[in-house]
Amino acid sequence: MPVRILIAEDSPSVKNALRHLLEGAGPWEIIDVDNGAEAVAKAQELKPALIILDLVMPVMDGFQAARQISSLLPNIPILMHTMHWSQQVELEAQKVGVRRVVSKADSMLLVATVQQFLTPERPPSPAPASHTAAQTPSPDVAMPNVAPAPPVLSASEPHRAEPAGDKPEAPTNGTIGDAPPKSA
Repeated sequence: MPVRILIAEDSPSVKNALRHLLEGAGPWEIIDVDNGAEAVAKAQELKPALIILDLVMPVMDGFQAARQISSLLPNIPILMHTMHWSQQVELEAQKVGVRRVVSKADSMLLVATVQQFLTPERPPSPAPASHTAAQTPSPDVAMPNVAPAPPVLSASEPHRAEPAGDKPEAPTNGTIGDAPPKSA
């Protein structure tokens, strides 16, 4: 039976890109859902080896889904894959059971992180508080074409919001972007 990875992502194009990226990186069975509520239900049903949650989704966001999944299935690692990375998102994600937050601007880091969590010999430790440290792969994981980590804000620096703008729906240069929530 192949190792299962559950992906919760509301954008069909991003979901397809993630599926393609992960299927090319390992012998994994990829199951995908459209929102956090579906992720909670599917995680309980299938008990996947790893769960990847988008942050911004309709019905139930990634934080709410992670909180419920980590409460019900505490041994399943949860990754958050989002365009909305910040130190605050990283800290809040850890509080609800997410082990690592990976920016969608760095799809190769996502693959390396998934490989780390699914390597039986040496499971990774919980995510460190610093995003830069979280992006440092183990020496045995190849990391071709990895973009530099975003700056880490210190407590003395003011928060700098990311510029608002249209987010890409499909990857164009090795990145996978959040799509805006679907409107009903």
